[in-house]
Amino acid sequence: MARIRIEPSLASAVEFHHVSLALPKRKRRQGGGRRQRLRRLAGETRREEFAAITDASFTVLPGESILILGARSAHRRALLRLVAGTVLPDSGTVERRFPWIPMIDLARTLGRGFTVRHNIYLLGGLLGMTPAQVSERVLDIAGTAGLTPKLDRHLGQAPASVRQKLAWATAMATGAQGYAVDEVLAVGEPAFREQCFAHIAELRTRGVTFLVASDAPRLLDATFDRALHIDDESRVHSLNVDEGIERMRAARRALRSDQDPQDFEDDN
Repeated sequence: MARIRIEPSLASAVEFHHVSLALPKRKRRQGGGRRQRLRRLAGETRREEFAAITDASFTVLPGESILILGARSAHRRALLRLVAGTVLPDSGTVERRFPWIPMIDLARTLGRGFTVRHNIYLLGGLLGMTPAQVSERVLDIAGTAGLTPKLDRHLGQAPASVRQKLAWATAMATGAQGYAVDEVLAVGEPAFREQCFAHIAELRTRGVTFLVASDAPRLLDATFDRALHIDDESRVHSLNVDEGIERMRAARRALRSDQDPQDFEDDN
């Protein structure tokens, strides 16, 4: 049985069945990077791993808006990536009713040496759009991002806010039914952020599903139906939003006092 699959007849937007995933720790290397890679290939050393998700079983219904909480960003991102299908679980199964768009560091995929138009085609293709679909939507994407006059100019040294707006506009143009979002529910200057939230509110009225991971949920101008909290044993719990936030804060206090912050760095 496939560990991740799409089931169009599924009643839920996504279902996790006893899903576990381990990821490599990122610690300061001992010696040169090439030497370390060769030693791993020779079997002389192995990357240390940590449990990102442990025996997770939960269901997300179509149209739900869920806040993903946890003391460590690597765990939250791991859950989003499992939902979106960009990583496979080590055990268990993930069933999805439809493809999900992973809004995780999308702006980093944009190439400075390409034009705005080329970047829209590149990112749109990575997010599942066909060239014909991108062609139909490229002007709307550029217009949303405020880049129509620069459509055929190289992205070059454009500031991060410009790249974020272009990535956000491209992701929204996919017309997906589900979005797995890491911190970037809204981007750019205040006016553009208001535009983002208005568009997301409209999508929610259409039944689009959102999973949003954040360590500052009070800064998100959005209403969530419930929370999924990842505890210090990497287990996932479904809670109301207030309870989930309180558990996250308690876990962060414990993490700061008990753990070396380099032990569990972000996996990116």
